[in-house]
Amino acid sequence: MTEAKLTRAAIVDTAITLADESGLESLSMRRIADRMNSGAMSLYRHIPNKDTLLAAMTDEVSRRNPYPPAEDQDWTWRDRVHIAAEVDWRLYQEHPWVLFTFAVPRYNFGEHSLVVLSWLVEGFAELGVDTREATRMSLSVWSYIAGVALQEVSARLLQGRDSGADERSGLTAVLDGDPRWPVPPALADLEGSGDTSLLDPEHLLETGLAALCDGFEARAAR
Repeated sequence: MTEAKLTRAAIVDTAITLADESGLESLSMRRIADRMNSGAMSLYRHIPNKDTLLAAMTDEVSRRNPYPPAEDQDWTWRDRVHIAAEVDWRLYQEHPWVLFTFAVPRYNFGEHSLVVLSWLVEGFAELGVDTREATRMSLSVWSYIAGVALQEVSARLLQGRDSGADERSGLTAVLDGDPRWPVPPALADLEGSGDTSLLDPEHLLETGLAALCDGFEARAAR
């Protein structure tokens, strides 16, 4: 690739593609340069180090996945929470590695991440809370979505590391009525129930966010 075409945006775009394909652990300036038919040293003229690259990748993913404009919409704060969940859930399916970069302070909250945070904070203002409290609520929502999404994409993130052992979790075995160990008394009613909704990430996302929102509403009322 010629120097004229070797731009910061092109490097970040290539890095995102490679991370989507193979994860962050396999991402290197050398691999990016090879994909772009360029020399690795040429990349450093635009991106000085990998930390800068990861921060740029994270903010670019935020730019590509904005929350929809709220103008002229009759959304409640709860509507915004569910819209945020839909957008972020799709984002984590497409870019599972960003679960990790969003969790690192030096990579998260770039320009576009702050814009989407503001969108959610603006919604929570409807509860009559101050900006600090609305920000805490927003970050709690994001943390819950990310936690459930990690369950959904973890198998992809750990692809190729299967030991060949029983893939069921200990809780799944209890629900199947085939526990591997003695069932703790508090879980006895679950044995053999077959209630797979307890382990369905999308069901957990929906019910957990509803519980969070109920808590936010009660907290604001106090």
